[in-house]
Amino acid sequence: MAPRTEPESDDFVDDVATLTTAAQNKNSTAPRPSHSETDITETKEKWNAAVPPTVSLPLLVMIDMFAVALVVPLLHQYYRTAGVTSANQRELLSSLFSSSQICGGLIIGALSDAGFLSRRNTLFLSFAGSAASYALIVRGGLPSLVCSRVLVGLVKQTMTVTTALLARHTTAEERAHQIGRLNASSTVAWIVGPSVGALLYKHIHHSAPAIVACCLFVLNSIIAAVFLPREEHNKNNSTSKNNTKSTAASKFTSFTSNLRSCFSSKSLASIVTSLLINYWVTRATSYASMASYYEEMYGIEPHQRGYLSSYQQFLSFLAQSMLVRPLLRFAGGERRAACLAALALSFATFSEIWSSLPIFVGVLCPIMSISVALLALSLRSLLTQVAPKDSIGSVLAALDVLQNAAAVTVPFYRTFLFAAMGTVSVDNGADLRGDPNPYTWLTSSTIHWLIASASLFFLLIRSAESKRSSSQEGKIKKL
Repeated sequence: MAPRTEPESDDFVDDVATLTTAAQNKNSTAPRPSHSETDITETKEKWNAAVPPTVSLPLLVMIDMFAVALVVPLLHQYYRTAGVTSANQRELLSSLFSSSQICGGLIIGALSDAGFLSRRNTLFLSFAGSAASYALIVRGGLPSLVCSRVLVGLVKQTMTVTTALLARHTTAEERAHQIGRLNASSTVAWIVGPSVGALLYKHIHHSAPAIVACCLFVLNSIIAAVFLPREEHNKNNSTSKNNTKSTAASKFTSFTSNLRSCFSSKSLASIVTSLLINYWVTRATSYASMASYYEEMYGIEPHQRGYLSSYQQFLSFLAQSMLVRPLLRFAGGERRAACLAALALSFATFSEIWSSLPIFVGVLCPIMSISVALLALSLRSLLTQVAPKDSIGSVLAALDVLQNAAAVTVPFYRTFLFAAMGTVSVDNGADLRGDPNPYTWLTSSTIHWLIASASLFFLLIRSAESKRSSSQEGKIKKL
């Protein structure tokens, strides 16, 4: 062991003292949080405690959907102002939006799984992208409009992200109630928003709804920054990045397994197919996006579509909250209710050919709202009853992807349908070239709903009866 050597002089001690002093000076000059920064952090923590996510998230959804509802019923007017001159161009824009939704969901999901994007930041991206998209609408012009629809389709993930955040900040016992509040806030926004947008469009300026929507998206970003707690997203960041390849590789396997789960049994496959038929026919027969449908049929002004949309949303809310359950009991179950609702839609659509505005508003709109709500709820209820409990999440995830894929095909089918109808009758009064005559379109929609009701009867009732009879025959053979 080497002998300990003492310093020959005080130079060593002086050097140590000098180093110590320098270190202290360095620490004293290092940037420290100022009192103002500390106060801001403490204020944010107080606000987060005073306004929990169960309050801030429904508020964010209400503002976001209200901003969307200001503009969407008036999109056909913005299309015309931007230079969209034909129905084919409008349907192409719709297809671009649906395709962008699929791509945006996949990209944002991959970034989130890889640890690069938290749910909170995804919400900021949704708000900022929506504000930029609606600002492009204000700017005007066809290129700006195309970029606007693609951009909002890529980033619009508000409901998905807020639902995920709400699930993270609630217990299993209160989750259903809180998600119900989230959906209710969206419904209220869609009841009020279209009418406010119509008022702004008519009495202030045609760009006023889009400008107000941009401001609301910015306001939402501020509210989210102040009230939403920061996520502990970086704790598993290194693990996520190390497993990026395995996660990406499992994406395809997960999707294919989810898709297989939708068709794991004949009964479940029939319900999934029925849901897709309802979704596809509803979008394929919609006339809300046609440039001059209401104007030609009922002689209303373009901005009054907003009032009509608010009224229809209000009827849908009443139907879902008060009438669907009694009607389900009256119809004798979800399967019969779904078929009867599809038949009622075909009847209401056919009756609209000869209806006036008072009959449409007072009689046909309530029938349609109740039928749409009854049909959607019946099929969703059947899905939850038939799907295995351990794979219900996989079935819903695959169904969402299938519906988005169906939405991409609808505009191309409608374009083909418009061209076929153009050979029968030409609507010279249409604002957009290629839009069909309203009466021809209603006749076609009636046929679509009759085919849909027959398909639902075969898939839901006949298949259940054949399954029941085969099971009874099996029991008899055993006896």
